[in-house]
Amino acid sequence: MANSQRLTPIQWTICVIAAIGFAFDTYELLMLPLVLPPALLEMLHVAPGTPEFNHWRGLMFFIPALVGGVFGLLGGYLTDRLGRRRVLTWSILLYAVSAFAAGYSTSIWMLLFFRCTTFVGVCVEFVAATAWLAELFPNPQQRERVLGYTQFFSSSAA
Repeated sequence: MANSQRLTPIQWTICVIAAIGFAFDTYELLMLPLVLPPALLEMLHVAPGTPEFNHWRGLMFFIPALVGGVFGLLGGYLTDRLGRRRVLTWSILLYAVSAFAAGYSTSIWMLLFFRCTTFVGVCVEFVAATAWLAELFPNPQQRERVLGYTQFFSSSAA
């Protein structure tokens, strides 16, 4: 197989959709620093810089990342057992519904829960999408380029 093999229109579409998906992951994960201070002020009535504010800010960043990481590992197992497409679809739905629900949280515990489920969806989606992209491009050089270019839009580049 030649190193300069061109992508087909279907492969281009897959790459563009994957890049958009990775960009949405980045957007979702990077919005918390903007929305958290007003949320803590409204839900807990604590001002930035106070010990309680700092405690909850730390929890809101640490716990969802920990839960997402654990489920990201589990996502690799699930993609092998249930299939890339099925896991990818359900993980995208999970993080879309969770992000929407987080916007309507009425308590700090509810917000923490939905941030955790959002992270779970994002982490599992990232694993499933990366594995699926790698499978779709059997040529090693092409696969490396596709994974590199699409993951440029992921949160790891942010």
